[in-house]
Amino acid sequence: MMGSDKDPGVNIRSILELLRVCDERTNVDYSMCVSMVEVYNETVRDLLSENSSSQQLNIQMRNRQLVITDVTEVDVKSADDIKTIMQKGDMNRSVGATKMNTNSSRSHLLLLLRLQGTDHVTNAVTRGTLTLVDLAGSERISKTEATGQRLVEAAAINKSLSALGQVFAALRTNAMHVPYRNSKLTQLMQCSLGGDGKACMFVNVSPLASNISETVSTLQFGSAAKQVELGKATQNITQAPKRN
Repeated sequence: MMGSDKDPGVNIRSILELLRVCDERTNVDYSMCVSMVEVYNETVRDLLSENSSSQQLNIQMRNRQLVITDVTEVDVKSADDIKTIMQKGDMNRSVGATKMNTNSSRSHLLLLLRLQGTDHVTNAVTRGTLTLVDLAGSERISKTEATGQRLVEAAAINKSLSALGQVFAALRTNAMHVPYRNSKLTQLMQCSLGGDGKACMFVNVSPLASNISETVSTLQFGSAAKQVELGKATQNITQAPKRN
């Protein structure tokens, strides 16, 4: 999702587009902050903290807003600021070697870019969050030949992806209860999927015949997500106190 300097990935392209829109709105003053977390073995870890490997974060919902207690938030002003933070967080992400991938992600990664815009003409204050999620790939143990800790990690990855699939199924059928709390991953994604925002999903597949079962499974996962209708996005707008 990061890409390269010559060919930026989804993360960089999304952020550049967001900053472009902010620059066009000359009557609005924006402030931004970034946080990065990973879901590793069903624990939420702060990738921007100096002791990210040991710190576990809690997730709360307050007034329909996601709150990650004690997470590191860094103020940013430019794309370069955000890129620097993303590189730091990516270096702290849990990775490990399997038979299928020598640098396999062992966690799901979430980048949260929070914005607040104040319109100096109307005093309207708009708040929103761009959440970029890099899902770890589902793994077939028979192919990765994972053992020990790698096996535990693979089981956690597969379980959380299954929980995400259950959320898609509930949303698709307009179920009364959506099982967001079945996984830390789906808890973190609740605001993105809960109806107040917009969501876009990309799936990566392999062209190799030897991976056809994984490709079909991934396409089915993407198809299930595509059938979800979130409804119209809503804006989070309040009024700033009037200046004397």
